[in-house]
Amino acid sequence: MAQGQFNAWLFLCVFAGSQRLTDEHPRSGTNTLQRSPEDADIMLEMLWGRLDIQANGTIRLRDEELASLRPARRFLQILQDEVPKTQTEIEQHLRYYSLTDTPLPLTEFDRLLFTSVYAAYQVRSVQGLDKNLWIHFFSQLTDEIFRDLCKGLCPANTTLLLAFWPWKDKPSHLASLKHFYHSNLARTKRDT
Repeated sequence: MAQGQFNAWLFLCVFAGSQRLTDEHPRSGTNTLQRSPEDADIMLEMLWGRLDIQANGTIRLRDEELASLRPARRFLQILQDEVPKTQTEIEQHLRYYSLTDTPLPLTEFDRLLFTSVYAAYQVRSVQGLDKNLWIHFFSQLTDEIFRDLCKGLCPANTTLLLAFWPWKDKPSHLASLKHFYHSNLARTKRDT
């Protein structure tokens, strides 16, 4: 995956995840963390080239000033301690995500998002047949992110077909991404 495509994907996920908290995707309960637009900015900065995931599993931020911010420390802790990193753990989480019909709590959504980031980093760093496994995980995790963003807003069993919907019919937090997203499906249809 080219660096530009990877960065664009990260931006889309962070932006959509932050928007769903303010649009028509309300969270209930008193235990919900409140997010500010600055949190999305910090998450994006972390992912935009300042995050370093080593082969031995060590995860750090290259920017010390950014690493000192509370949201960055929280996101780094999620990446370090809560993100599944083995094949078995990721498969268990994917099974759990696919069985839930209600929107994930914010902490679970963060874990899902950062697990996909971890998988994307593995795609970039792993060689051989293992690379295909990480590509498969990344693809499944991305599907789950979009499925979760659409829960409660999209007709039943149509979430993964969302790419075919006209932009005007998509939930507003996804429709707002139109200017950033150039669908491969549209290009594929044009080419055939």
